[in-house]
Amino acid sequence: MDNMHTRPKLVFFQYKYNEHLPEFMLTHKREHVMCLSQFFDVTVIEEDSDYQQTCEKYEPDLTLFESGVDNVACQRLEIKNTRACPEIPKLGFHHADGFSNARAGFLSDMDHWGIEAFFAISTTAAEHTREIADNLFVWPIFVDTEIYRDYGAWKCIPILFTGNRNAFYPWRKQIIKCVSQCYPSLICPHPGYSPRSAIAQAMVGEQYARTINASWFVPACGTVAKEVVRKHFEIPACKACLITEKSPALEAAGFVDMKNCVFADEHDVLDKLAYLFQNPDELNDIISAGQQLVQSRHTIKHRDQIFQWFSLHKKLKTNQKIVQLNPFEPLTVVEKSSGIGNSHFISNGLHLALLRQGDEKLWGGKYEEAEGFYLRCINYMRWMPEPKLRLALCNLYKGNAKIALSCISEPIQFILAQYKAMDPDPVEWAYFIISFLCLGELDAAIKHASQFPWLRHPELDRARWATNVLKNRGIAAPLLNEDKLKRRCSMHQLPSRSLKEWIEQLCIMLKACGQCDIAETLTKCLSPEAAAIQERQGNALANRETPVRQEGDLDEKWVRKDAVVVFKRGLFYRKLGLILKHRVADVLHRLERKFGYFLPYYLSEMRNDEFFEAIQDLTREEEIKTALVIGAAIGEGSTEAFLAGVLENQSRPSVFCISDSRRRFVNLKKTFANNPVVKCYGLSSCSPENLTEELEKTVKKIKEDNHITFIDAVLIDSSRVKHQLTVSAELNKELHGARFVLLDDINSFYNYENHNGLLRDPNYVLVAHNPGLRNGYAIFKKDGYVDRGKERLFYRN
Repeated sequence: MDNMHTRPKLVFFQYKYNEHLPEFMLTHKREHVMCLSQFFDVTVIEEDSDYQQTCEKYEPDLTLFESGVDNVACQRLEIKNTRACPEIPKLGFHHADGFSNARAGFLSDMDHWGIEAFFAISTTAAEHTREIADNLFVWPIFVDTEIYRDYGAWKCIPILFTGNRNAFYPWRKQIIKCVSQCYPSLICPHPGYSPRSAIAQAMVGEQYARTINASWFVPACGTVAKEVVRKHFEIPACKACLITEKSPALEAAGFVDMKNCVFADEHDVLDKLAYLFQNPDELNDIISAGQQLVQSRHTIKHRDQIFQWFSLHKKLKTNQKIVQLNPFEPLTVVEKSSGIGNSHFISNGLHLALLRQGDEKLWGGKYEEAEGFYLRCINYMRWMPEPKLRLALCNLYKGNAKIALSCISEPIQFILAQYKAMDPDPVEWAYFIISFLCLGELDAAIKHASQFPWLRHPELDRARWATNVLKNRGIAAPLLNEDKLKRRCSMHQLPSRSLKEWIEQLCIMLKACGQCDIAETLTKCLSPEAAAIQERQGNALANRETPVRQEGDLDEKWVRKDAVVVFKRGLFYRKLGLILKHRVADVLHRLERKFGYFLPYYLSEMRNDEFFEAIQDLTREEEIKTALVIGAAIGEGSTEAFLAGVLENQSRPSVFCISDSRRRFVNLKKTFANNPVVKCYGLSSCSPENLTEELEKTVKKIKEDNHITFIDAVLIDSSRVKHQLTVSAELNKELHGARFVLLDDINSFYNYENHNGLLRDPNYVLVAHNPGLRNGYAIFKKDGYVDRGKERLFYRN
C-alpha cells in the first residue's frame, strides 16, 4: 500500500472552511485529509458540484460526504445528482459533537444524498441519535505524532489547564476550582470557535505541544457528555500525565487509573496529586505508559476504520453486514441473522440524565417538575434540540401554545434558515403543526402540514392526519400504514403509542389550550364505528404497494423555499434585534461603569462582577438544601446573583429571604409570590435592638417551621441593614452553623464584625476575599470536621 497508485481512490466532499477560523479548527480539517491519505488516494472537493460529473472525472472507488458541521462559518456544499453512479459506495461523515444541534441537518443530507452508512468522530453519537445506531460507525479522533511528542522539555509547569471553562465543562470547572488554589497552575485562554475570535496568546500546534511537554499534569475532560476528545491523546503523547474524568469510552481506549493516566474528580484529585508528587518514580511510570498507549493505538496511522469498511464492503455477501464492536478495535463481518449489531458506549452524561428525569416527569403528567429538569439540561447545552422539544410539549400540556411554538421554532429555524437543510426534523415539524392546532389556527396548521410532503415519520404522519380530519370536518381520512413507509430518522425519542393513545394525548393538549371543539372533533374518531372504518380503510391501503419516492418526483427546492420563508424572515429580525440589543447594551453598560449598576440583573454588567459571579457559581454548583439571605432586595446584585444560582441548583434548595419592609423587598416578595422555592419574611421593627431581636426570632422560626437543624448557605448584605442591626452573639450562633457564609459590604461595621468573627473561628476557611471591591466582600466555608482533600471546597479564581 506504500505506492500511491495501488491505493483505492477516495473523493472527499468536504465543507469549505472560513480561512479566518481559529487555527486549531483548520488544523483538524487538514488532519482528516492527512489521515485518509494514509490509506487512499484522496481528492478533496470543496466547491458545489455535480456528483455524476465528479465521479466521471476522478473515477473514485469510494466517496465520503462531510455533513452536520454546526459552525455557520463553514459552508456546506450543494451537491447535485447524488443518486447517480450507484455502483460507487458512499459514506457520510458526521463531523460534529454527538449532541450537535445540526444533527437534523445531517440526517436530512444523508436521506437526500442516498447515503445509508455513516462515520462519526464522536463516541457518543449513537447515544444521542439512537435511530441511526445500526448504521453508524466511529472514526475516533487521533494525534499527529509529528507534532504531539516528547520534546525533552524541562518540566517547569506543575499543572497546566487548557480549553474552555464554561458550564459545558462541569468537571473541568470543579478541578480548576480546587487544584489551582493548592498547586502552581498555568491556565491558558481558549481561542473560541468563530472567525477572528482567536485570542492572540492562545497556543496551537507545536507551541501548544511543547507547553504540554513541559508540564507534569494536564487535566482534560470530554465535556458534560463524557466524550473522547483530542486532549485525551495529545497530553500523554507529549509525555505529560493525563488527569481526566472516568468514562466507558476512555476505558475502552485503554486508559487505566494510576497505570497510564489518573481518573479523578473533585473529591480525590488532591489526594492523588499529593501522592504522585511525593512518588516521582511512580508518576514517571504513569507518564511513560500513557505515551506508549497513544503511540501504539491512537495515532493518525491507527485510524483506518473507513479503509476497513471499504475493504470489507467489497467482499460483502447479501446475507452479511459490517459491524463495529468497539470504536478502537477492527470492524468485522457478521451474518445478518446473527442479531449482532454495532456496539456503542453509554456514557450517561449529566445532560442526558436530566433529560431522562424530565421525561419521567413529563410522561407522568408532572409538567412543572419536568420543565425544571429540561431547563437545567439547557443550562449545560443551550443549543440542544431535545430539551427544547420537551419544553414545547410541557407547555402544550399546560395550555401555553404560544410558548410551545416559540420553543419548537428555534431549532427548526436553525436547521432551515442557518444550516439550510432541505427539510426539518420530522418530529419537530409535527409539533410545529400541532402548536398551531393548539393556538386554534387551523389554516396555518393545514398550510404547514402540506409542506415537505416527502418527509415521513409516524409522529408527522399522525399530525398531518389529524389536520386533514379537521380540514374535512371530522371525516377520518385513512392514515398510511406506517410500516410500509420509509421513515426519516429523528433526533427525538418519544413513547411508542397506538393511534388511539396518540389522539387522546393530543386532545389533552388541545383542551388545555382552550381548543375544546377541535378536541371533540378528534375524539369522535375514537368511537368504535369510526375505528372500524379506519381499520377497513387502513387494511385496504396496506394491500396496495406503497409508491417509492424517486429523486425529481417533486421540485423539492421550490417547496423548501416556500416553506422556509417565514424562518428566514424570523432569522433576519432576530439578527437585527441582536445587533440593536448589543448596541443599546453597550451604551447602557458604559453608563453602568460610570454611574454604577442600575439595569435588571439579567441585563446588567453586574453578572460579570467578581463577587456576584462567585455567588452565582457557588449557589448553583454546591450541594445546598437550605439557604438564607439577610438584607434581601430586588435589584441588589448579591441577592439577584444568589437567587439566580439557587434556581439553577440541581438540589432544588429552599431559600428564605429576610429584610425590612421597604419597597425593594416588597417587590422581591411580589416577584417570587408563586415560586415555592423562595419564601420572604419582612421585619417591621424600627430600633436596632428590636430589629436584631426580631431577626433572631425570625431565623429560629424559619428553622422550626421547616424542621431545619442548620442552614447550608447564608448571605448577609449589610448595605441593606447596616444602620438597623447590632452585633448579637445569639444571632451569630444561629448563623455560624452554616457551611457557607457570604458577606457583602464587609467595610461596614456590622459585616466587619461578622468578618472578624469568622476569621477567628477555626471551623471556617476564607476562600474568597476582596476588601477593595466596592465596600468589600468575603466568602467563608466551614472546614471543621472534614478532610480538606476530599471535601468539595469553593475557591474563587
